[in-house]
Amino acid sequence: MMILISKLNCKRQAFLIGAVLIWVVNMVFVSCSYRKTVDKTTKTVTRTTQKIKRNIRFSDDDLQRMAAVIGFENKSLYRAKDFTQLFRKGIPEYLNKECDDVTNAQSNAGENVEEFQQLPMLENGQIDNFALAIIGRQLGLNAIVTGSLDDIGILDELRGMIWKDTHHLIQVLVSVEVYDTESGSKILDESFSRKVEIEELDYELMRSEGKMILPDLNETLSDLLAEIGEAVCWAIEDQPWNGFVVAVEGDKITLSSGSSVGLATGDELDVFDTSRVLKGVSGQRFFVHGQKIGEIKITEVEPGKARAVIMTNRGVKAGSSVRVK
Repeated sequence: MMILISKLNCKRQAFLIGAVLIWVVNMVFVSCSYRKTVDKTTKTVTRTTQKIKRNIRFSDDDLQRMAAVIGFENKSLYRAKDFTQLFRKGIPEYLNKECDDVTNAQSNAGENVEEFQQLPMLENGQIDNFALAIIGRQLGLNAIVTGSLDDIGILDELRGMIWKDTHHLIQVLVSVEVYDTESGSKILDESFSRKVEIEELDYELMRSEGKMILPDLNETLSDLLAEIGEAVCWAIEDQPWNGFVVAVEGDKITLSSGSSVGLATGDELDVFDTSRVLKGVSGQRFFVHGQKIGEIKITEVEPGKARAVIMTNRGVKAGSSVRVK
């Protein structure tokens, strides 16, 4: 009789343990699904709120901000595949497809940024943000995106709620910087990472041969590029559109932006002084957005440039910036 009770208790205990495990698994699944839904909804609300705030602050919602991805480099030890090319191509593609107010300049006729692939550098090894802004202005760019593939490495993680197990992963680390060409300042400086799990056999093979064997990273890199593209998009969209005066002849001026950004004949723009320069640490310099110094009216547009007549002039010159009234 006692043996029978004991067997019943064991069965009951096994049943209870099984039920608890099933409940835990279900709760984890529901929690993950709920968290993903909340994250997606939060991003949508945040993006919508940002666009509403920007439209209230700026009157340029019909103009495209031009951006270019320049000098993305590979700082990792893994050189067998040109991952940097994925970012040079993937970020512009995301901006063109998913970002309403930002366009990759290289995809537009009349934009001449193909030869601009080397970033100007200071003697201390930092990017010369001032020279970068000047080049960007001449090319009609509002923002310049750069960055690096910092590392691709193996990472071990302990996972499990009751029985912990070691999982082997490959981690991809990427840094991205975005420079605003009106000021020369950074409007984004952020690091991004993604992990992908690898099989035990691949892990042992990598350890024994001392080299990296990458699994199919297409889905992982697509997710990473989407996250980077979204951050870049938000950073650029949050800035007002600026055009730049590249030449002045009497009462006629030339802008480095044209119909590809949405400018049209008859548009009237305000001109601002940007001749004041602020010196920062490490030899860096920044343009200061100054007072309004004139008004212009567009008389002729091409894809990558526009010509205008000066309506009021209090010192309009090459290098001045323009904005929508």
